[in-house]
Amino acid sequence: METPNPARPTLYQIIPSEVCFSCDVCCRFLEADSPLAPIFTETESQKAVVHGADPSLFRPQADGSSAQIQLKRHTDFYICPFFEPETSHCTIYPMRPLDCQLYPFALMFSEDGGAVVLGVDTLCPFGEAHLESEAFQQHIRDVIDYVESEAVTARIIANWSLIGDYQDTVKIVHTLAQLTDATSATHA
Repeated sequence: METPNPARPTLYQIIPSEVCFSCDVCCRFLEADSPLAPIFTETESQKAVVHGADPSLFRPQADGSSAQIQLKRHTDFYICPFFEPETSHCTIYPMRPLDCQLYPFALMFSEDGGAVVLGVDTLCPFGEAHLESEAFQQHIRDVIDYVESEAVTARIIANWSLIGDYQDTVKIVHTLAQLTDATSATHA
């Protein structure tokens, strides 16, 4: 596991790979047009296309710079086209988008829509089981530092479709004041 440098925050995955590979939550969706399908910034979608992704998989979003991935049917649900259900591996894992890198964290608007918040998806079995542990609480602080870093905040502001609607399965852990201020005009 990578340890973040306070001078330059990084994002690391706290969930052990073997836990992710045995889980059946991530990368699976109930509807073909799920609002929870991953959002890619323009740079992220271009990288995926350079590595063989079909450009038509990316649906432009309201912010004009990001795109949501088009899900594909798999048995009785839908999956990300970069997800291999047989192995639970991501075919673009090293270059997966910020939206996926953050999981089980979610950027979303508060229930009243007045603030941008960071939360932990309680549908993630690891997140739910370890939410109160000291290690996970430290990870929450590290993710907050990462998201609130100047470069990441600027990236999110430029791609505000990364901020989803309120989800009642996500436990709010922090209000992101700078993102709230930056997006208030857009969502007024």
